[in-house]
Amino acid sequence: MANMISDFFGKQNQGASLQKKVEPVTGMPLSKAPENPYLAARREWNERYGSYIAQKRTWQLTAMASMALSAVLAVSLVTVASQASVQPFIVQVDKLGEAVAVAPAQGAKVADERIIRFQLAQFITNARSITPDPIVQKRWLDQIYAITSPASNQYLNEYFKKSDPFEKAKGSMVAVEIQSALPLSGTTWQVNWTETARGLNGSIEGITRWQAIITVKNFTPTTPKQIIANPTGVVVDQLAWTQQL
Repeated sequence: MANMISDFFGKQNQGASLQKKVEPVTGMPLSKAPENPYLAARREWNERYGSYIAQKRTWQLTAMASMALSAVLAVSLVTVASQASVQPFIVQVDKLGEAVAVAPAQGAKVADERIIRFQLAQFITNARSITPDPIVQKRWLDQIYAITSPASNQYLNEYFKKSDPFEKAKGSMVAVEIQSALPLSGTTWQVNWTETARGLNGSIEGITRWQAIITVKNFTPTTPKQIIANPTGVVVDQLAWTQQL
């Protein structure tokens, strides 16, 4: 009897558990939890504008790649342009000026002694002269550095650190007079000159004698910059000067 009662109530409980859940107050069936409005708005945004955002990012990456490629091409163009050279040609003409023979200039040859003598005399004059005009002084310095090698550059730098021509020009002037420029060998020359120092009022402050031993080398200028700066191709390779008693 007890077993029958237990089975009866067990079946009733099982049937009750299968019934739908209802609101405790209204007795209405429970519905699903309401959807989060923020999540719904997010989903709507992604559906409408997600493709636009993806396309924008694609175009941004494409633009960045194009800019990088343009930068590489610009650097390459500058590199190629800086390496451009000019090939000099020798043109032979007749009495009427008509070209009769054209040939490319050969490699560097030893310059004529007259050219070397003039170049060295001009070099010493520009390097040792002092003028109150800073523009002219700078032009002289630019001209001497345009025809020097790294070794002679170093010599000049050390000299001008100890004897700044712009500072000296504030109180005096120096005029250079070349006495001689003689070859000692095929590449070494001896240059002798005198320097006359004057005050800014023109009075002579002293006259000194100097001598320089200069080694030269030759090259063929090929770029427009080299042709303008040093058309003769004579370079002051080694340099040393001393005052004579």
